[in-house]
Amino acid sequence: MNNSILGISIALVSTLSWALCTTLLKKLGERLDAFGMTMVKTVLASVLLFIIINITGVTLNIGFDNIIPVALSGILGIAIGDSLFFASLNRLSPLVLSLILFVGPDLFSGIFGLIFLKEMPSLLSWIGIFAILTGLSFLIFPIKKEDSESKTKITGIILALLSLICTAYSMVIIKPVLVDVPVITATMYRMVFSAVVLVLFGIFSKKIFLWKNVLSDKKYNLQLTGTFSLATIGGFWLSLVAIKYCKLIIASSLMSLEPLFILLFMILFNGYIPKIKEIRGIIIIVLGILLICLG
Repeated sequence: MNNSILGISIALVSTLSWALCTTLLKKLGERLDAFGMTMVKTVLASVLLFIIINITGVTLNIGFDNIIPVALSGILGIAIGDSLFFASLNRLSPLVLSLILFVGPDLFSGIFGLIFLKEMPSLLSWIGIFAILTGLSFLIFPIKKEDSESKTKITGIILALLSLICTAYSMVIIKPVLVDVPVITATMYRMVFSAVVLVLFGIFSKKIFLWKNVLSDKKYNLQLTGTFSLATIGGFWLSLVAIKYCKLIIASSLMSLEPLFILLFMILFNGYIPKIKEIRGIIIIVLGILLICLG
């Protein structure tokens, strides 16, 4: 299979995983604060990825020169970026949540890829990217009209924008490392460095005792474990695989489709009937994906 097609397919699977996880985390995040959620995720992901690496026989060696960029990428994108993500999750309206937290980081990653990595997509790919953004606008803006009691707060927007910048630039930092280091190994070390920072933060701030009380609920623990396991494999790992096999701005555009998949979840599981404008948006997005594949 062509590497670009492989990368595009993996990007779409990663997007589906992120959409499902974000839907579940919206409710789970009501009981645990942002740093606690990120700490649990990084510790669990580190263990899970370590087991997978040992089973598959992938090397754990990343080389001395790669330690600093991997650590910086993990701390910036996960320990800080994801904590900001969880902090903003309950402060934003569905419109801002979709536009800033879903579309924003991936598109900014693509922009950073253009600026710093000199990755230039073809003309057809540019048209496909524009089509995806146009289709997303059809899906996102109808929500605003129905949101009579907007929960958007200035603090949530600031946190979301900071999360966007941290997440996007962390992907630029890690991209060159993936030339020499297996994706799953790089992902594990990003998680490990993040986990160490967050555990130390929890100890020194004494928040870790509050986290322990919440996590003593076995049912809640099971829900977190399942959701974060899906996020680790389907989200973090596959997103890095995607950007390894295709240009960053293309992978980023495809991974900005979370609002589309969330809409599909609403149709399938909540009996939601989409409007004509939303159906048009879906058709335009599909055409955009086809153009990217051709490009």
